Amino acid sequence: MNEVPSRRGHIIAGFTLALTIALSAYILLNASKANSVAFASLWFLAFLPAYLCALICYVGDPALERPRSFYFSVPPVFGAIVCVGSAVFLREGVICLVMLAPIWLSFGWLGVYILRRVRKGRNDPARFRASLLFLPLMCGSVENQIPFTEQPVTLTRSIVIEAAPEQVWPYAVTNAHIGDHEGQWNFTQSILRLPRPRATTLSGYGVGAIRTAYWGDRINFEERITQWQPGRRLAWAFAFTNSSLQDYTDRHIAPDGQFLTIDAGDYTLTPLAEGRTRLTLRTHYIAKTHVNLYAQLWGEILLGDIQSNILAIIKQRAEARASRASQGTP
Repeated sequence: MNEVPSRRGHIIAGFTLALTIALSAYILLNASKANSVAFASLWFLAFLPAYLCALICYVGDPALERPRSFYFSVPPVFGAIVCVGSAVFLREGVICLVMLAPIWLSFGWLGVYILRRVRKGRNDPARFRASLLFLPLMCGSVENQIPFTEQPVTLTRSIVIEAAPEQVWPYAVTNAHIGDHEGQWNFTQSILRLPRPRATTLSGYGVGAIRTAYWGDRINFEERITQWQPGRRLAWAFAFTNSSLQDYTDRHIAPDGQFLTIDAGDYTLTPLAEGRTRLTLRTHYIAKTHVNLYAQLWGEILLGDIQSNILAIIKQRAEARASRASQGTP
């Protein structure tokens, strides 16, 4: 009669212990001086979910009697609880959670797979329990000795516009009153709800001028012009003079922070046959973590969506202007 409640109690105990450890780790990392780097560490992104999911399975199945389906189900259930709890109680941003979910799920499955394999071939449960206790400390201390690698990345998107370079250039420089209907559907701004651009203004002219980009109702940042070749090329250095982008998107991801620097950008206008233009937008940033490849993947998705949307806005406006010019209307 007590067998089912006992088995269920083991599972509840496993999840409770894992969630307590996860919350404790979050509080400690958030309180540390290097919290942004810590949240982008291998320990937090890979080892911690593997360890916690393995711990749940170990506590929930002390006699190694449960089927594989139990082990397979633990990582997604644990990940869902962590994501919902982080959003509701810790006020974590959706971008952070979306970036966290795939890697936590993958390494959670890896952790339970390793646990199951190791337990089947081990006859010393006391030593195994001791290894579960000290493994987190050991892995964390080892990673702290590994220096970060700075990885320069250039993200590129381009679009062909049915307008001449001189008709495209004004919209590469400034855009006023951008409506919600302009641009294109994309994952980052349509699903994750990152604000869309509202306007880009220009103060000054030529090299040294300052463009200010406005996204949504709260986000703004500067782009300081470093190259100015009308009809051919426009380049700038990003200047994040306030925390509006970080405050609205995710507090752990600063655009000029400890593990990410969004550095510069440029437009190149290439004339094509039949009065068309290829407009290329490049964004240069530096990733500075132990998981640069993973960060680069998300940069390709998130920043790539933003780039494609901006290019779509310029295309729509430039082509509309070219169409009016061909019809002799202002």
